[in-house]
Amino acid sequence: MNVNQSEASQPTLEQLDGWCEQALSAASGEARTSAEGRLRYYFPTFSESAAELSGAFSSGSERVLEVFPTIKGPAEAAQLMTWFLHQSSKVLSQSYVVRRLRVLVLNHLGVLADEQKEALRASLLEAVREKGAEMPGFLVDDITRTLALVVMFTWFDLEASREVVDQVLAGAVPQELGLRMLRAFVEEFNRELPARYIARQRRVVVAFRDKQLRAIFEHALAAMRAATPAAAGADTAEQRRQLSAALLLQRECLGFDFIGLAPDEASDDAVAIQIPSSWKDVVQTDGFLDAYFDGYVRSAPPVSSQLIEVLVQVASIRRSFYMEAVRVQFVRRMARGLADVLSGAVGLDDVENYHHLCRLLARFRCIHTLVEIEDASEYRDLLAAVAAFTMTGLTLWEWSPNSIAPLLAFWAKVAATHDARDDANAAVAGDVIADALPRVVREFLRAMVAATARAGSDGDDSPLDSTDVVLENVASVAAIARASYERCALVVLETLREMAGEYQDMLRGGRDVAVVERQLAWPVYAVAACLGARQPYRSLPEDDRRDAEMFATVLELDRLVQQRIQGAVGAAPSEALELALLHAHVAFRSSYIGESGHKVTAVFARLSALVGLQDAPGVLDLILQKVLFNLRTWPPGSAVVQRSLQLFHDMTVGYVSVRSVAKLETVTLLLANHSSDELQFLRAVDAYKQRALYYGGLARVLFAADAAPQFAEFMRPWGAAVDAMLAMPEEQLAQDAALRLRLVRVLRDLRGFLAAVASKANFVRFFEWLMPARIELVHRAVRMAHDVPVQIAALKLLAEFVYNRTQRLNFDVSSANGILMFREASRAVFEYGRLAMGTRAVRDVYKERYKGVAVCFTMLMRLIAGKYVAIGVMPLYGDVALEQAYRTVLELLRQFPVQDVIAYPKLGKAALAMLEVLLARANVDLVPLDAPTYERLMLLCVEAFDHAETAVSSAACSVIDGLLTAAIDGADTGHSAALVELVHSRPDITQHLLRTMLNIVLFEDRPNDWSFSRPLFCLMVLHREYALQYTGQVVQYQPPERRDDLVAALKDLLASTELVLTTANRDAFTQALTQYRRQVTAKNLNLMVPSSQTLGAPVDIMKHEAQEAMDE
Repeated sequence: MNVNQSEASQPTLEQLDGWCEQALSAASGEARTSAEGRLRYYFPTFSESAAELSGAFSSGSERVLEVFPTIKGPAEAAQLMTWFLHQSSKVLSQSYVVRRLRVLVLNHLGVLADEQKEALRASLLEAVREKGAEMPGFLVDDITRTLALVVMFTWFDLEASREVVDQVLAGAVPQELGLRMLRAFVEEFNRELPARYIARQRRVVVAFRDKQLRAIFEHALAAMRAATPAAAGADTAEQRRQLSAALLLQRECLGFDFIGLAPDEASDDAVAIQIPSSWKDVVQTDGFLDAYFDGYVRSAPPVSSQLIEVLVQVASIRRSFYMEAVRVQFVRRMARGLADVLSGAVGLDDVENYHHLCRLLARFRCIHTLVEIEDASEYRDLLAAVAAFTMTGLTLWEWSPNSIAPLLAFWAKVAATHDARDDANAAVAGDVIADALPRVVREFLRAMVAATARAGSDGDDSPLDSTDVVLENVASVAAIARASYERCALVVLETLREMAGEYQDMLRGGRDVAVVERQLAWPVYAVAACLGARQPYRSLPEDDRRDAEMFATVLELDRLVQQRIQGAVGAAPSEALELALLHAHVAFRSSYIGESGHKVTAVFARLSALVGLQDAPGVLDLILQKVLFNLRTWPPGSAVVQRSLQLFHDMTVGYVSVRSVAKLETVTLLLANHSSDELQFLRAVDAYKQRALYYGGLARVLFAADAAPQFAEFMRPWGAAVDAMLAMPEEQLAQDAALRLRLVRVLRDLRGFLAAVASKANFVRFFEWLMPARIELVHRAVRMAHDVPVQIAALKLLAEFVYNRTQRLNFDVSSANGILMFREASRAVFEYGRLAMGTRAVRDVYKERYKGVAVCFTMLMRLIAGKYVAIGVMPLYGDVALEQAYRTVLELLRQFPVQDVIAYPKLGKAALAMLEVLLARANVDLVPLDAPTYERLMLLCVEAFDHAETAVSSAACSVIDGLLTAAIDGADTGHSAALVELVHSRPDITQHLLRTMLNIVLFEDRPNDWSFSRPLFCLMVLHREYALQYTGQVVQYQPPERRDDLVAALKDLLASTELVLTTANRDAFTQALTQYRRQVTAKNLNLMVPSSQTLGAPVDIMKHEAQEAMDE
């Protein structure tokens, strides 16, 4: 930002407040940008992006950040920010400046003197103490987190920093505000900072955990007990706020990362909390759990639900935390408290209380096996209470849908440790469990069936809406059922038979079956889950026979559904039921056939008696017929078609499985009629992914055995279609919309088929079918400039055609196939490039232009990277295909704005991947580079450094490395004279690249430093003196406190190896850069971005230490 002299005066408070309001809430983007620029001038963080300071190619010097003249460094900036924080009364202003101050503290607190750090810490604490009562909660949290950051970074340096928490605990601020501050402290210490701070943060966090976290938790406990009302309804508003604040603080304390693994917050509820053993005398005290249960009984929502949330965490404390006797006492008290709450239905009319109680049950049973109390009365009382609660809770799906899963998880854990031999053993509550398990299964199915019916009649959300949630819940039901399979399987089977019989009667009576079909999905899903949960080493023959009976019933139901669909009776079929039926087929195949085709005698013997299926091939044929029926009857966009195609794909990917499928009679008929219009999804133009799954599976089946006899017959429909279109005049094909749709389908089908071809022999068959005559249709499609989908389909087919997937294109040395393919691909790139560079107006520049260009880039990259064409000999024999392709893609890159190439991720990724191959050291001499192209490519690489994907910035580094390596080697050997002249004629470009890369390496922390080190070494070989000069300037702008350490680190980097381009020197420089990164991380050398007020004395890095020695 350029600031006039008149603007460089001290701003007024009103001006700063106005700019903050504009920066955060102005409707105009221009106004927000302008206000942000002014605020950055007055509140600099010296951490702005370093890449933007590199200047342009024509600039010989770096830019500097303009700041307010009185600000000489981070200390003055922090002082001005804290002044504004105290003076301003606007929430937006305070929020903005605190965020800026946090960035400053995070990156540059280390350059402040101890007195300045103490003043900053005291100012932040005073701001909360003075204004915390009037501030909104989020602002108190932001200020406190910034204060916590200051404390964290000065923990070992300033004793007073370690006393901040003690001051808050001692009452330096009001109780409620203190609890909120402590929660923000714990949250900040538990927050993972950027990678360069991790080692230092971990040391501080360990000290904080060992010395202060327990005291904070004890303080929260004391505050909770003091604020808990003596009786229900006897609390005041202040007590409720204090109790809530104490509970939120406890939740943060118990959720602390005690062991340094930083588990994902979305991890499984079964993860145990690893609190240290030193907390035993806090947690393992008489009345510890009583305080929570008593508080729950006496409190009202939302405080009561917060109490249960904390209990969920208490129940998650690792079992080894308790000695055996204490653990028994803890488990008994928890079980008794839960049983009392459940029996009395205390507070369960509130949905939050209810949901967190369900979570508490699941977490308690996941962490504690309860074997300690299985012979105690509390265990029996708890199971009985939970059983009764579950029977009611399962019917409350509409009220609390997310509470079903933890309830089922509780019983799944109980079932996992239950031995069926203890069913009658009342001493260990075996009779309660044996009675509860089938009841849970029955009530779950009844409840879900009823909820589905209500959703259908009222139009509300249905429990079948989320397939993932359905599968998760029925998986728990299957785990419950498998523990008592004799009775639970009977429950599932009876439910299915009863509903299927009702369904059959309704069909006979001509009644509407839409709702019943959706309801039937639940018992079918339950059957599928039971089949999928089979464990071969635990499954008994009688269990397999029960599975056969359930699967046979599902098949009978499927037959009824298919008859209704074929007869077009009533409303459209239920998608939920069809997905459930498919899931059942998948589960049976997975459990009883698998990839090895293993046969289980018991199940097939029973299936043979029930439905005539005698072996695995019979079931596979039935499944395939089911898939084909769905493909014939369901619309292309439905989930049923997608799931059916996925099942077909899964059946054809295994080595044994695909050969088993290839032997089926249904597959033989399908191969002979694969393009039948009866398959609805094949009529859709946009269903490419579905077509790819379908034809990919067919290709694997076709090539599973000797494909020579069948290949010609399989390709016949496509050949006839292609030949017919080739026989037409090109103008007729371009003008007929129906023909163009057919052409798109053929091109996409061929691409899907070709993508599954893995061997050289099979690819040659396809090559001979397509070349040389039928490839002409692809070129016709590329030339249809008015029909973009046709062009893209043709280009993508060619991109797949030239892709050396699984080395399938490694032709014999004497074969000309590779050169022929290169010529056709080059021709297509030229044809499309000529159209794309035209002046035709487009509505969507990506879809109508850049998408095809990206495919061309990918095609050329695959041609060269495949290494099956000796492209170096093409110019020697006068073959213009290579030069034609190169000139086309380079002209495309010159014409399109660089910002567009990077703005569209797929285009940028394809462009850099292509350039990485084109300009590799082995190929760079073949590329016709001129000065404008060279400049454009380097500018594109600079823009790619900030691409969202690391692979793209790494590719940009490879492009620069390849070019410069060739130029440096050429200068020494006399080769690549044109490239050498080009590079040396534009030192402004290479110096700009050097500045940019040094800025990235010095000021930023990238995960791909290795990639940047390779071209950076080449640039330093070209411009050694400039590199020394520039790094010396960078040091000039750093605070005196950092200069010596920075100079030492930079000298080790710059003097690490001789600046001669050899492999050994490259590797040594890369290792030195890694060592430099370690040094700056260990010493916390976060460099300041050069600003207009921070210039120091000149520094010569290589002579710095020698000069110091002479001065001494």
